[in-house]
Amino acid sequence: MGVSSVADSDEIRTARRALGRRLAQLRRASGHTQHEFAQLVQYGRSSVANTETGHQHPDRTFWSRCDTALRSGGALVAEYDRITELDRRLRRVSAIQEGKAASGPVASVASSSRDGLEADDDVVLWEYEDSVDARRLALKSSTDDDARLAYVESEVRQAIADNERLTPAALMARMRPLRVYVDQLMAGRQHPPQRARLYTVAAHLSGLLGALALDLGVFGLAHAYAAEAFDLAEAAQQPEVQAWTRATQSLIAFYTGDYHDALAYAQDGLQRSDTGEHRIRLTINGQARALARLGDRYGVDRAVDRAFTMLSDRPASSEVSASLALGPYCQARTAANAATAYLALGRTAGVTSHLAIAITAFDTAELAGPRALSRLDLATAHLHASDPDPEQAAVLAEEALALTADQRFESVHQRTRQFLTTAQPFAHHPALRHVADMLVDRTQVGTAARPALPSLP
Repeated sequence: MGVSSVADSDEIRTARRALGRRLAQLRRASGHTQHEFAQLVQYGRSSVANTETGHQHPDRTFWSRCDTALRSGGALVAEYDRITELDRRLRRVSAIQEGKAASGPVASVASSSRDGLEADDDVVLWEYEDSVDARRLALKSSTDDDARLAYVESEVRQAIADNERLTPAALMARMRPLRVYVDQLMAGRQHPPQRARLYTVAAHLSGLLGALALDLGVFGLAHAYAAEAFDLAEAAQQPEVQAWTRATQSLIAFYTGDYHDALAYAQDGLQRSDTGEHRIRLTINGQARALARLGDRYGVDRAVDRAFTMLSDRPASSEVSASLALGPYCQARTAANAATAYLALGRTAGVTSHLAIAITAFDTAELAGPRALSRLDLATAHLHASDPDPEQAAVLAEEALALTADQRFESVHQRTRQFLTTAQPFAHHPALRHVADMLVDRTQVGTAARPALPSLP
């Protein structure tokens, strides 16, 4: 066997091992043991184990059954077909090269004469058939990749719309296998425009996973996903996608108490946002709230004014934008974030009117998380009023926790703790103590500390 034949054989073996590893990743992500999965695809456990390690090379039927069992959209069969075609092509190229070496230039010239081509003694005027086949295969792959990319883009857009409607755990479980699938696509070869689309949708997917990890209180993973999202956006060379990922990083930094980082990410995102799709979110959700936590009253006023000015320049709409909106922020979210910023400064002027807009819109849209957060802010406003109303504040806080009883939102838990801290002067009210008890129940009593609310004397 010649040097090129050895290299070709190594290339195929490497590709088959990579396909086996992808199978193992998808199987583990779906929660199946090798034994369970073997029963699903009606093959022996040893066949599954040997395939995952690259020691066995089953036929197309095996991979088709794997795609069906794992709901991987035909990705495994597509890669099996690619490897099979590559193997066939490499074998043909090797055979042609061996034929040329045996026959020399005379055979080439004789062949050209048979095809009716004029050539010098040692010049070949045509391409090898395999070169044409390779180009055709690349074009076919391009068409298939368009379908795969459209599928992933649709799934991610839908997941961003479903965020705050489904539980974070359910949406995370739905998106993790899709992230594995995207990783498989990234290991392939696409045309440059397709590559940019792939990196863009991967950035959006990682950003969404970061926000879901935040909702679940897994802060380290949230930061990791968000950093990955930004790196992917930079690789895609898409400034608006970079701005979107910076907004997501700012959100995570805010809820992990890294207010300077939250502000830095928001400001960097604003510098990258050319068309302004994400400028409202970066300004009100990123800058204004972080500045409020840092005690910059003047900065908050400027950020809120800029956000509402940008909002007024856009067509009016009653629709509520997604929390991780791929387009501009809506009026309800802008108003809700303005209220949060002002309450962090202890200011109540204008807060009630902002929250009235937000609560009406969020209730209509039936978004549990925003409904709860805006009620908690309104509850806090009742405590800050010149004539405090702790009873009404407690009712609103109880409503907030009831609205999210089936969902875990770290943001709701944090906002409830902040509310209870503000409520300390009114600890004699039983309704407020009930709110504290509800929060303990929500955050796994026995492992979580009781929220700050003084005991009764």
